Amino acid sequence: MKTRLFSIVLAVGVLQAQSLLHAQAGAAGHASPWFGRIAALGAFYHSSATIATNGQLLPGATATVSNNQTATVDVGYDFTRNLFALLMVGVPPRPTVTGQGTVTSLGALGRVRYGPAILTAGYRVPTGGAFRPYVGTGVAYAIIVKNHDAAVSQLDVHNNWGFVLQVGAEYRLNKAWDVFADFKQLWLAVNAVGFLAGGVPVKARVTLNPSLVSAGIKFRFHQAGGRRTLRAP
Repeated sequence: MKTRLFSIVLAVGVLQAQSLLHAQAGAAGHASPWFGRIAALGAFYHSSATIATNGQLLPGATATVSNNQTATVDVGYDFTRNLFALLMVGVPPRPTVTGQGTVTSLGALGRVRYGPAILTAGYRVPTGGAFRPYVGTGVAYAIIVKNHDAAVSQLDVHNNWGFVLQVGAEYRLNKAWDVFADFKQLWLAVNAVGFLAGGVPVKARVTLNPSLVSAGIKFRFHQAGGRRTLRAP
């Protein structure tokens, strides 16, 4: 986590340095509809599962998914002052899936590193001030990067789509920079297959439904000489 936070701080420093260079050069420009955001994010899963072996559902068998933290980068576009679209991608986390109920004795079933991608359309509530709340909705896609075996061997978790609702707020510091806090609720589940000890085939439908809480900085681009740049006021 310290490495991730250091990466965020480093990225902020690079962007700020670029901003100052453009300001010193006195480059004239106008606002671009494009903007970016960098944030630290916590994922809190509301998890469950249905598990079957040899095609038969195991009564009382379920699973939980461990919470995790990551860093995210957003790219956004303002259609108007209030309407926007936002694409969020994150450093792939690696939550652990642990057996519960009648399969508690199995312990960790496996670990999955996945890359979350979320596309939302949103609306900023006009306030006339620096504080601007917003709401949004869209889709999420879980891209499975790597499976890690535990009690389940040859684990294979499949990519899948989900639905997301979003609320948040931005606070403008100046013409180039904002700070923001964001909450997203995802409805997302994935299918997984593999083998238990003795080569018994197992299938599972794992419900993730994470609540994503993030906070970070937002920066706006400016057009200068046909080029898109980040510019301080």
